[in-house]
Amino acid sequence: MTAAVAHRPSARVPKWAVAAAIAVAVALIVVWVRHAVSGLSAETAATNPIVRWEWLFKRPETPRELWNLTVEHLKLTALPVVAGLVLSSALAAVALRFRWTFGPITAAAGFLYTIPSLALFAVLTVYQSDFQAAVVALTSYTLLILVRNIVAGIDGVPQSVLSAADGMGMSRRRRLLTVELPLALPVIVAGIRVATVTTIGLVAITGAIQLGGFGFLIFDGYNSQFFTKIVVGAALSVVLAVALDLVIRRLERTLTPWSRRRVAR
Repeated sequence: MTAAVAHRPSARVPKWAVAAAIAVAVALIVVWVRHAVSGLSAETAATNPIVRWEWLFKRPETPRELWNLTVEHLKLTALPVVAGLVLSSALAAVALRFRWTFGPITAAAGFLYTIPSLALFAVLTVYQSDFQAAVVALTSYTLLILVRNIVAGIDGVPQSVLSAADGMGMSRRRRLLTVELPLALPVIVAGIRVATVTTIGLVAITGAIQLGGFGFLIFDGYNSQFFTKIVVGAALSVVLAVALDLVIRRLERTLTPWSRRRVAR
């Protein structure tokens, strides 16, 4: 006879402890940076070849340049994700209405996803401006992720819920808008998060066509062998990806309070 094993709930780290740890880490980084920057000027010949603190904190033009690159990176991320979400919603609606189209739609989206980004940028810039070419190419890379997640989210709604909605006399459209989409929202938002983070990384590659936001810093730093720009561009890309992922995650929790209550139980 096997003895029953009691399952104890796993201990969870309090949110205040996580916040305190992050605050202490940020404070230590700030103190370290202030110590590294003190006494430097824009003309200082820094001995650190990787991070030139005087270029980052003492150079007057740096804050304006970084702000402009941040705005460009956000534009090149937001526009493709929003456009991709609109197109993917339409394609997913077709795939849900006519099931035989799901295979061809995902195959076409998968084909676009496999095209090397540099090659796609080069081809599109022949017919469009650099910015338009970047938006079109980046939008094409979001379609496979978003279409699959939208269809998977709708298909994941329990049949018992659909039967109950039909029993209440709901039309197909009302059932979709008031029942299926809200329940599918966590899966759809998960796809949006993946598409957003992926697009942020791909935006950097548009530095090859003189765009790219933070990617422009990386390409410029590589071409000039100025490693500080490479480090700053890569670090800011990571920070932006984490920040947007947290914002979208927070938006999901706000729009789906029932899922939060279910996890709490």
